[in-house]
Amino acid sequence: MKKRWNLRRGRAPEASGQKRAPLSPEQKAHRRRRLRRVSVSAAGLAFALAAVILLNLVCTGLTDRFDLTLDLTANRLYEITDDTKAMLADMDETVDITILAEEDDYRSDTYYGMVYTLLNKYVNLAGGALNVEYVNPYTNPNVVSRYSDLAATIQAGSMILSCGDNTRVLNDSDFYTTESSSSYSGYATVTGFQGEQALTSAIAAVMSDETPAAYLIQGHNESISTSFTSLLTDAGFTVNLLNLTEEQEIPEDAALLVLSLPQADLSEDEADLIDAFVKAGGDLMVFDGTASPTSLPVLYAYLREWGADVQADMVLDADYNIDEEPDILAQLTDADANSGLDGKTDMVLVTPNAKSITAELADTVSDRTIETLMESRDSSYSKVLTDETAYDSYAKEDGDAEGPFALATLSTYTANEDGGQVFVCSAALMMSDDLMSASSLLNRPFLSNVLSEIQPDLEVVSIAAKSLSAEPLIVSSTTQFTLFLLLALFPLALFGAGIAVFFRRRKL
Repeated sequence: MKKRWNLRRGRAPEASGQKRAPLSPEQKAHRRRRLRRVSVSAAGLAFALAAVILLNLVCTGLTDRFDLTLDLTANRLYEITDDTKAMLADMDETVDITILAEEDDYRSDTYYGMVYTLLNKYVNLAGGALNVEYVNPYTNPNVVSRYSDLAATIQAGSMILSCGDNTRVLNDSDFYTTESSSSYSGYATVTGFQGEQALTSAIAAVMSDETPAAYLIQGHNESISTSFTSLLTDAGFTVNLLNLTEEQEIPEDAALLVLSLPQADLSEDEADLIDAFVKAGGDLMVFDGTASPTSLPVLYAYLREWGADVQADMVLDADYNIDEEPDILAQLTDADANSGLDGKTDMVLVTPNAKSITAELADTVSDRTIETLMESRDSSYSKVLTDETAYDSYAKEDGDAEGPFALATLSTYTANEDGGQVFVCSAALMMSDDLMSASSLLNRPFLSNVLSEIQPDLEVVSIAAKSLSAEPLIVSSTTQFTLFLLLALFPLALFGAGIAVFFRRRKL
């Protein structure tokens, strides 16, 4: 029979029934040390596990109560600006928010779930000034009946904000930007999250004592972007349409008139009505550009009275543009009206298809002032433009006027204390939806700042939408060339130098 050996000790096992030899003191000490290490390890593991469970419970409780979440999204979708934080901290009135949905359903919804997370941050920052109530509209019809006057705008999931007699309704479309799809008629793609803009402007609007009216002038084939209309609404305006040819008067509640890219001229009567409105303290915003006819004699004559002489030309810039020469990058002036934008000097203004403005009041005019708010750069130039003009090339040629050129002006009536103002912008396409929604651009903040200047009693909110995808980087032509040198030619030069050194050493 084969013997079985104790491989650990290297000797044969003891005979059956024979007592095991007693352990030596060294062996006993070794066993005690092993047991102590095992005990310490087990106790440490148990303690660590208990600590993790306890920490998880504490963090979960704090997160549920105080919304202590960390925003790790690529575009900081839930990050709140300092302006919003300051507004919430200074709230001296209570705003009630009623959401027509079960809280669990609202939180788990694909789109409203993002709003839910952001709203919780607002509640925590407001310190009790925001009261949020979730109501199932189907099982609580009596609650919904309180808002019968809003029946046309509310739906399942609507957020209703109220403060005193002021009420605003926000739906899913207010929290997101979309882009129409040419491939599928009637469908749109969600491109950005503008939750902070929607919430902050709505809270500011319901807390405001006044609700001024803005009227979009119609009757001349005008066009205006939905982004600018939303900007007016976010600023607290009620937005209406006004055809002066039909109405023949400006409503008494009007605080602002907007004329955007008219394709036909004003009549003398319309110009007189607008002039009387401005001199009585009203404000006028005029958006022009190369998309408008070059000859609108009544309108342009009226703007010249305010020092804004719109030229029949096209402003171009081969060095500072985003795609081609007409899509120029403008810059702000040091005008006092731009002081609210001092902290945004790292952002750029995109002003496509602009005309130049000669900003100068006649020597005989003493009851108004004018200042330039936006202008092209020194590298810009302009080409004469007529309704039949067609250029084969935008390259600079002999005879082209050299920049910089004024692109936006603000005139103020000084003959009375009301001080009506006229804002003229010769680059209307700067308020297009894609440019207004880009957080890297100054387009929306600039127009918001203008509204704040001409309507100082309004709390105008300007927070760009946050892209749900990678947002393109706006780079000028000059910067593109510099990057090309750094990223292409410089590595090639190093590679060539390395080859030269290699062959030189082979010859040694």
